[in-house]
This record gives sequence, structure tokens and C-alpha cells, in this order.
Amino acid sequence: MNILIFGKGQLGQAFLEHFIANGDAAAFGPEVDIRKLDQVQAAIKAQKPDVVINAAAKTNLDWCEQNKLECFDNNTLGPDTVGQACQDAKVYLVHISTGCIQASKTNDDIHKEDDPPTPTSFYSWSKYWADQMLELRRTRDGLKLLIVRPRQPISGKASSRNALVKMSTFSKFIDTPNSMTVIEDFVPATHELIKQNAQGVFNVANPGIMTPYHAAELLKEYVNPNMEFVKISKEELNKMTFAERIDSVLDMSKLEAAGIKLKPIEERLRELLPELKKDLDAHPEVLDTTKKETVAKLSLKSLT
Repeated sequence: MNILIFGKGQLGQAFLEHFIANGDAAAFGPEVDIRKLDQVQAAIKAQKPDVVINAAAKTNLDWCEQNKLECFDNNTLGPDTVGQACQDAKVYLVHISTGCIQASKTNDDIHKEDDPPTPTSFYSWSKYWADQMLELRRTRDGLKLLIVRPRQPISGKASSRNALVKMSTFSKFIDTPNSMTVIEDFVPATHELIKQNAQGVFNVANPGIMTPYHAAELLKEYVNPNMEFVKISKEELNKMTFAERIDSVLDMSKLEAAGIKLKPIEERLRELLPELKKDLDAHPEVLDTTKKETVAKLSLKSLT
């Protein structure tokens, strides 16, 4: 299988490594502005892929809240441009969306893929609008399309982009229910959906719920016993950020109906965190960089 990947971030890199290890011909696209149809078309024409994976997006929620037009260009119009290019070339498109478009108030407020959207940030709206535009191309124009929605992607790898590494530099956490997606599970699950020629929207998260506060407790247990933190309210958190954060619990029944059942998130975190500690111990500069980024983010908000 020949895979063309747009987006060289955490998820794009994970897909590249996975498909190469699987023996597929996978490659990043050239330095393409996905908002430019001619550039995307040229990349597809040059590689002649069987599958295009769009993992390109602006994902910093606070940046998106402050730069709405550029966020819309990249997260909404960009994916639709990729969709048009794939539609014209009759290529299967896999679009990486997000699970943070439906708010959950309680553990039992669990959302299926077609539940109404209730985003709390402009980032979430920009991703939802892209889903809608691409789905219209699928149902109206025949685009072969798979949309996958991870929620709070985490990994056992040392990276400043890894949400677990970021969390290890925080000292305040809310205790509200959320879904989480282990990247090391998300990528193979998406590959399996591709092999099934699946189309439409699929939530892809590890079953069960995890609160940020409990995740911090596990980080303290497995990664940093000196970690100190307190529990805060959602209202206190939102005063610390530009974009209001969402709590979202996703339903996995559609994924499981496709024969794909991931391990529960509590179990996976307890497996993953020792791996993360080992990788962080080998790369202490990653944690140093992440700490500086956290301080800078909090300082920026305090100046407003």
C-alpha cells in the first residue's frame, strides 16, 4: 500500500513509522500548503498514493482562539482542499479529526459520532466544520473518506507534544471525566479500518474514562514521585486559558462493531507510563523544553 501523509506532527510521525514498519510505501508529502489546491494535487500526482492521510492541523487551542481566521483556513478550508484533490484523483482520504466536539457533563454523558456538536472552543468548531464539509463530499460527490476522532492523544514516547509530558509539568488539575486515546493503539486501529475500506466517522479512543487529576496521580506513581499538584474547578481552569476546555466521553460501539476493541484507558496508562519514564530518563532535554513552554504559556495568559 502506498501512503501519502500530510502533517509532520506527533500523529503524522506515528503513522509514518507504523506504515514503514508494516512494509508499506509511506512518505510525508513535500512542504505543501494544504490550503493550496494545486500544491496538494501536485503531491498526489507525484506519489500516486492509494491512501492519503491528512494529519495537518493547528492544534494549540489558545493560539486558535486568538487567530481564528488562520485557524479556520488551516483546520477547515485546508482539509476540504485535500478532500477536493482526493476526490478528483479518486484516492481514499483518511482525515484525522478530534473527539473534543461534544461536551460531556457526567460519566454517563457518552457521545456517539452523530450526536449534535457542542464545541466550547474555536479549535473544536474548526475541526467539526471540516468534518461536515468532507462528509458532504463523501455523501454527495463520492469521495472515499474515513474520518477518525481521537480524544486527548497520549503516548509512551518522550516528546514535548505528548499530552502526558505536558501534564507532568502542571501543578493544577481538574477532576472531570474524559476519554483518552493512546497513540500506539490509535494508529493500528486506524490501519485496520483502512484495510476494511471503512467510510464515515469513527470515534477511536480507549474504553473507559480518565480524569486529568487521576492521570496526574498515575504520573506521580510511575514517572515522577516528587510531582506536587492540587485539584481545581473547571471555572478556575478556564480563567487560566484563552480557550475554554471541553470534557468529552466518547462511545466506542461503532469501532467495536468493526471488530476493533482497544484496552481500557486505566490499564493502558499503567502499561504506558513506565515506558514514558524510561524514555524521559534517556531524554531529559524533552522535559526541560516542556517545562519552559508551560511557564511561557502561563505567563502569556497572566499578561492579558
